[in-house]
Amino acid sequence: MKYLYLILAVCIVTACNQNGKKANETSADTSKPVTPGIEQKDSLSAEGNAQADTLLLQTSHTILTTLKQKDFQTLSGFIHPGWQLLFSPYAYIDTTHSQVLSPYELQAAAKKSSVLTWGTYDGSGEPIKMNISQYFDKFVYNKDYLNAKEKSVNKFIAGGNSLNNLKEVYPGSDFTEFYFPGFDPKYDGMDWQTLRLVFRKENNKLYLIAIVHDQWTI
Repeated sequence: MKYLYLILAVCIVTACNQNGKKANETSADTSKPVTPGIEQKDSLSAEGNAQADTLLLQTSHTILTTLKQKDFQTLSGFIHPGWQLLFSPYAYIDTTHSQVLSPYELQAAAKKSSVLTWGTYDGSGEPIKMNISQYFDKFVYNKDYLNAKEKSVNKFIAGGNSLNNLKEVYPGSDFTEFYFPGFDPKYDGMDWQTLRLVFRKENNKLYLIAIVHDQWTI
């Protein structure tokens, strides 16, 4: 009788072990694979940031094309109907003297070729008086920024003596930067040029709110 009980006990233990093994196998098969060392929420966040950066750069590339071609009608489509586009010739955005144009005013300025005041020259403090085409040649698409040596999203590359107050004027806004480190070796990089495009999102659409040119200043 003792042998019978012993045999039954061995059978029960074996059966339990087999059931536990099958349960573990089933659990392993149905679990979702996770990249070792990376939480899913972090990888999704990183992917989202990369997508946002790509969208900003793609939009900026389209806008740079319009700037190069002086296609003011297409450019006006990137300005929110209820907002104005600010132009700053230098890194320091002078909200008092910088020129701001609505979509309609932008197209009107291009058609009439009116002389406008765009701020003041660095050093002399004299007013910058030009028509819009002249201003674009001097302080907007003055270099081939479509083929800039360096570009960035929400990160400043260039910096000179001029105070950069972009983040203070436009807190929480996105910007792209297109930078040339210099052109003539004899200037040892002091002839660098950069262009920043500042964006704000409204109803899931990006709108251009500022074009900021920057260069070495006194």
